[in-house]
Amino acid sequence: MSAEVFISYAARDRERVLGLVERLRGAGVTVWIDQAGIDVSTMWSQEIVSAIKGCKVMLLSISPNSTESENVVKELALASERKKPIIPVYLEAAEIPETMEYQLAGIQRVEYFREKEDSAIEAMLRSLVKRGVHVDEKFTRNDLDEGLVSSLASHNPSIEKTSIKKEREIGLLTPILVLAIIGLILALFLKPGNENKPPISPIAKEKNVTNKTSIAVLPFRNIGPADSESFLADGMHEEIDAMLSMTPSLTVKNASRLKDSVLDPKAVGEALKVDSVLTGTVRQSEGKLRVTVKLIDTKSEENIWASTFDKNESDIFSVQREIAEKVLDGLKLELGQEQENQLTKRQTKDIEAYNLYIQGRQLWNTRTREGMRDSIEKFELALNKDKNFALAHVGIADAYNFLVGYGHSPSRVTYPKAKQELNKAFTINENLSGAYASLGWIKYNFDWYWNAAEKALKNALKIDQNNPEARRWLSHLYMLLGKYDEAIQEIDLGIEIMPKSANMLTSKATYLLNIERLEETILILKEAEEYEPEFVGNFTPRILAEALNGNFKEAEDAYSRGSKLYNGRFEIEKSIMLSLMGNKIESEKILNLELDKSESKIVSSASIATAYYFLENYEKTYSYLELAIKEKDPWLTTNFNRFNFNKIANKEKFKYIKRTINLTAKP
Repeated sequence: MSAEVFISYAARDRERVLGLVERLRGAGVTVWIDQAGIDVSTMWSQEIVSAIKGCKVMLLSISPNSTESENVVKELALASERKKPIIPVYLEAAEIPETMEYQLAGIQRVEYFREKEDSAIEAMLRSLVKRGVHVDEKFTRNDLDEGLVSSLASHNPSIEKTSIKKEREIGLLTPILVLAIIGLILALFLKPGNENKPPISPIAKEKNVTNKTSIAVLPFRNIGPADSESFLADGMHEEIDAMLSMTPSLTVKNASRLKDSVLDPKAVGEALKVDSVLTGTVRQSEGKLRVTVKLIDTKSEENIWASTFDKNESDIFSVQREIAEKVLDGLKLELGQEQENQLTKRQTKDIEAYNLYIQGRQLWNTRTREGMRDSIEKFELALNKDKNFALAHVGIADAYNFLVGYGHSPSRVTYPKAKQELNKAFTINENLSGAYASLGWIKYNFDWYWNAAEKALKNALKIDQNNPEARRWLSHLYMLLGKYDEAIQEIDLGIEIMPKSANMLTSKATYLLNIERLEETILILKEAEEYEPEFVGNFTPRILAEALNGNFKEAEDAYSRGSKLYNGRFEIEKSIMLSLMGNKIESEKILNLELDKSESKIVSSASIATAYYFLENYEKTYSYLELAIKEKDPWLTTNFNRFNFNKIANKEKFKYIKRTINLTAKP
């Protein structure tokens, strides 16, 4: 007797598919599966053809692996020709290629993602029963939700609506129930004040669902000697993190904020939502080095792999490489040849240069004027030790970029210096994710070359898919270009890499502020401030969102908290807040005081323009926007992302200003 269900899959997905097969057989379903794996078959056997011919239903596993498999495509085509019912089963989010699009058009899929396998199995069994497949009675309860909205979806939203409607017309829906459903939809999607605000697309959400193995590399602890000023422990974390990030099938989540954390591996796993964590200690003494490392499963808290390395200090780079390789081996993953080549070129061989570079990165992370300027000195000293140390050039470029971004240096003077350093880095090594990310930021925030910015940022992510800043900056670019779904997708991926990063969360909040989803904006900003109470980026969007939402007491409180930490930093935000409160005289007074300070500090013309917009002085808004373009104001893109300028968006003057930097007037 032929098996009633044929499963088509790619060899790389075998482990997931075998788990699915086990659950189906446990429910009494007869399943045919090619145990050899179709991707390794040298020919398409008669056995496979016969199995498709004899089955009642094909379960088509969908993943980035299977959509690239010629044999999966052939099996789908054969099943379609024989008019076999097909149920697409998504193992993870993947785009359907043209070779499959016709056969799958309008067919509901089952999303067999790891976090909802149980509901997906129920959906599959229900669907199989409808198609005449035998399932044990205890698995076919009538109380299962036939819709299973969380597990079933459609390849085409319009087709999905049609198919759902047809299925439900067959049932016992009365006109009253239909009206109730329509009323519910209207209640959900036509809330007061949200008529013209774009929802977060389900397509964007789906693309964020990943099914990769995930890991967090905890900062290594330096356990001696006590008076040691070595930075090898910090560098160990950074380099191993970077090496593992090059593995396409591994999600590496940033754990740098957990330095000195007392959380156990299970707690870290729950906090960062990772499958495993890597912990380590470094001890140095008289030129000798001992590194102890553990790779731990966060659910069972068992060691997947553990080892101790006793080496000379000069062997630090080979130790890092060996640790990364053993971690991948423990996770049953491997680097491709391209990633191997990138690793070879990444590092210096000079231990002193390396220590200076790590010191520079620590200073750069302070984000203070003094810290970032001092970091440049450390990077230059590293280059004096090793002139071919490309990462040191990237470090200098990053310092210049952030000196501009934090208002410590003029963009016209400093961004060109960053470009020069990146050119030097690319001359040495053209495969550095950080270099491409920094270049993308300059193309976005200074040159305003949108296509070039996207290309550079995508190159960064091609080398290191877990580069959080590349994700965040690409989301900025997409938001600026009116690609809202793509912006949300990228920033959500960034948040997945850095789940408790205030920088990531405030970026998403900014996009929601733009489309006036103020309650959601405020909730995200509260979360960001809870994680990092002193992060400077928390306060501007919080002041503005609370004021725009009419919560003036909360806006004043946010201004007060921010000003205590960063005196004088949020005066333009205060001006906007006062405008919204109706106190335009005091608002303009504060604005004039800020303009008077422009001789002694950098005052953003783009931000001044925004304040005048809320004062409804649109001529000055236009004038300062034009000045911002002339000055290459780095806050111009931020303000366009933060506010929609609805009251003047369709005015010819505003459209002209946006066209001068190749932007459409209104997304």
